[in-house]
This record gives sequence, structure tokens and C-alpha cells, in this order.
Amino acid sequence: MRKLAWSIALLSSLFACSAVNGAGFNCSRAKTPDEKLVCHDPLLSHLDDLFNARYAANKKLASSNDDNHAARNFLADRRECRDDRPCVLSAYLAILWEISPDKNDFMSEISAQSLANGQQSSTSAIPTKIGQCTMTSVTDVHPRVGAEGVPTTDQDFDSGTGIDYANDGYQVSYFREDALIDSKAGDPVEMCLVEIDRDCDPDEDGHLFLVTNNRTHQTWILPEAQHKCGR
Repeated sequence: MRKLAWSIALLSSLFACSAVNGAGFNCSRAKTPDEKLVCHDPLLSHLDDLFNARYAANKKLASSNDDNHAARNFLADRRECRDDRPCVLSAYLAILWEISPDKNDFMSEISAQSLANGQQSSTSAIPTKIGQCTMTSVTDVHPRVGAEGVPTTDQDFDSGTGIDYANDGYQVSYFREDALIDSKAGDPVEMCLVEIDRDCDPDEDGHLFLVTNNRTHQTWILPEAQHKCGR
């Protein structure tokens, strides 16, 4: 795996005492459990390279203040995961979802099953721990906006898409999401928590979920609220 590359250079002053710094980390010098895990896991190594490439590309296009902040949060999240693979994988998926123009092009090898690493949850409640997955089902798919009781047309989804789950979970997008529209009430799904936004208070809507529909075998990542932290 290439090192955690120069794309983090702008953050070096903030991580001067960390093994993750402006020079990146060399796997032969990896010290922390999360670094060692990334170095020995082909998928995590691939996602690490992809993160660095996209971070660098974004810096060339526009001001990167938001990406710098997101990267700091990502590194903190990953460090706290230690050697918990579902947690580390979740951290990469969350940062790639945040900084990638295309929210799906890094998802080809990803599903709730691969994230959970074969672990089965004994509850259907909304997951509360990063990397945790639970089974539930779809109860409704609907446009993001619209009057209740008015028949829905296909064009209504052009303003965004919302989906409700039997465990009282919810996801929403400002865009037309075909994977959600293909879902039907009653479809069994596996829901995984991939991020608890560090910028949100505990009682605010700062959760990002990955969901796999076990009927359609489609997977998506979306937040639980239209606005960051529900604001």
C-alpha cells in the first residue's frame, strides 16, 4: 500500500506528534492499531489510496477548508477504532462519501454483509456503534417533499428521496436515488452505522448509515436528516 500520502500535508501542523502527519505514514513504521490494520488489509489499503487521491484532487479545485476539517474528523474516528475492522472500514466509507462528487463509485466491493464481516446482530434496533449492523425492513419510500395524501408521480422523486424503516430509522437525499426507489415496503435490509458526526451534539441528527437491500442487493449510504446535525 502506498503511504498515507502528501494529501494530508496541510494537516501536518495539527498532527505533528502523530504517526499520521504531512509525510504520511510508512507501513514499515506503522505504530497504532488502526495504521497496522490498514497496512495489512487490501480493501482498506485501496480505500486509503482513494481517499488520498480525492483529497488531493479537491485541493486543486477549490478551497479545502471543509475537506481539511472532514479529514481531521476522519483521522480521529479511525484512531478511536483501533483494530476494529468494521469500525475502520466505516470511517473510510464515511469520509469518501463526504468528499467524493460521486457518492457511489467507491462502493463496488461494499455491502452491509462485507462491513459486518459476517457478524450477526441479535437486535433490529437502529445501530448505535460505528460499524454495527442490524436487520430491519423497509416501510415506505417517498419523495423528499410532497403533500401527504397526494398521489406520488415518478417526477416527484427529482426533488429528492426519503426512506423509512421498521425500526424507526430514516434516510434522506436531496437527489433522485434509484436504489431507494427500487425498494419496496417489506423488503428486508441490513442497516449499518458508519459515522456519528463529531460536529453534532449527541441528541442531534448526525448519523450516517449504510444500508443493503437483501432483495435487490443494492447498497447505499445516506444520512438520517436533510441538514447537518438536523439544523
